[in-house]
Parts: sequence; structure tokens; C-alpha cells
Amino acid sequence: MESEKKVKLLVYATEDERARIKMAAAKLHMSMSQLILDSVLEQVASIESLEKKEGEQA
Repeated sequence: MESEKKVKLLVYATEDERARIKMAAAKLHMSMSQLILDSVLEQVASIESLEKKEGEQA
């Protein structure tokens, strides 16, 4: 079985921003870290998809 190392995702946010993130995560029954990671990965996938489409048009 492959062991998986986890690295903390550091977020530089104001106290108000952290509170908003925490509340949104709670509404989705997620931890702040999981919400942040999921959101970042969604953005990365979107960028990768866009780059792939642009590459196909070239």
C-alpha cells in the first residue's frame, strides 16, 4: 500500500476571511483545509482544461 504524505496548505487570509471560509466549510460539512484544497484543485483543473483547449486550436 502506498503511503501518502500530507503537506499543510498555507493560506494568508485576514481573520474575517478565515471566519468566512470556516463558515462556508461548516455549511458543506467540510474542514477549512478540505474546502480550500478542493477549491484550489478545481481552479487548477479549469486552467489545465483551458490550456489544453488553447493547445488544440494552435
